[in-house]
Amino acid sequence: MAIAWGSDRRVFDAGGATQRPADSNRRVGQRPSQAESRARVTRLAQAEGCVSLTSERAFYGLESAWRELYAQAADASPFRSWDFTVEWFRHFVLGRVGGATGRFEIAIARDRQGRLTGAVPMFEECALGSATFGSVLQPFGRGQSFETMTDEPLILLRRGCEEETARAITEHVARRLTTGGWDLAVVSGLPHRGAKGRRSFVWSRPLENVELIRPTDGAMVLTLPRSWEAFTAGLSKSMRDNVSYYPRRLSREIGDWTITTARTPAEVAVAGERLIDLHRRRSRSGTGVVHRNHIPGATEEAFLRGWFARAAARDEISIVNIEIAGEVIAAQAFVEMPGCVSVYYSGYDDQYYRYSPLTIITAHRIRSAIAEGVRRFEFPPGATAWKSRWGAEGGGVRDVTTMYATRLPALLRGLSRRLRLRFGPAPAL
Repeated sequence: MAIAWGSDRRVFDAGGATQRPADSNRRVGQRPSQAESRARVTRLAQAEGCVSLTSERAFYGLESAWRELYAQAADASPFRSWDFTVEWFRHFVLGRVGGATGRFEIAIARDRQGRLTGAVPMFEECALGSATFGSVLQPFGRGQSFETMTDEPLILLRRGCEEETARAITEHVARRLTTGGWDLAVVSGLPHRGAKGRRSFVWSRPLENVELIRPTDGAMVLTLPRSWEAFTAGLSKSMRDNVSYYPRRLSREIGDWTITTARTPAEVAVAGERLIDLHRRRSRSGTGVVHRNHIPGATEEAFLRGWFARAAARDEISIVNIEIAGEVIAAQAFVEMPGCVSVYYSGYDDQYYRYSPLTIITAHRIRSAIAEGVRRFEFPPGATAWKSRWGAEGGGVRDVTTMYATRLPALLRGLSRRLRLRFGPAPAL
């Protein structure tokens, strides 16, 4: 994030060096000219339209504007859709899951024409799940005390004005941190500015808060060629062998099996229940790699049911199953976007572990995606062997801005959080 000069904030990188914003050639300490000041006001006119919505009625009233903004966002995905957001709001925020208190802020920005140019839904969470350690203003899809059901930040920015809108919203949230009484606030999914991999700091004048801006990796991306043969030719020899070996082995040792795909709302409703069960069974398995249970309780179940129903109605979700004698032994959900397919939760019966059922399912979905003309296949962020073996690579960098209040009580609670994280038991997830 860069701060335009004329602001009351100064930017330093993690090494202590002062940064110059990309859109300025002025040195720190120089006063901007009148022309620059007017340009600053024009460029950040959206800041005058930045507000926080804090009532359920105001939130639900955003639907049509949110859907319009979603259609005009450069990086829109079903994880940032109204359907995902409203279900997340209902189950995790209003449901007061984990450390969520039920308070929330939807930070929005509008342009001079009244169009929504940015939206960042945020909620209040007790730090480390306890009010003793202070409160955090978190973006939807992020939390310290419960499963968040997504690795993507819930933020929408209108195409063509992403940087200015992100800056305006971030400054608005920084001001709200002071008046709202939170110890810290987090805004994620911001356009990346500055040197790759470099952290930077911002502090306000007067010193009311300090910001840490750090880059984070986006989804792992697999660019698909125009034919299955071209795709497999680019895989390592061992991976090519695996793609053909496991289906043959399953047929040879087990017999007939089929792959089915659930897409309609009715199909997804049934397949979703099987997926939840298989996901939990896999997490309890003692065979192979230990997998985390991302659907630990009734709230997560209810969220998935609600979102899957909404997504299926818009053809934004599919669940691919392997069936043997009418029984589903493995399932994988995929989020469907125009020109892109994204990997979501999976599960399998561990008695079929040696047949690598998820390799079979992933290969099938990649092959069908190529046939459909899809050119982008996404895996969750973070480089791991199971993603890179398909040829997935890092798909870009986004910034996360964490704002820390400098009030003495907030600083003392921050110290207690540090001590708890270092010496105390790990927070429950």
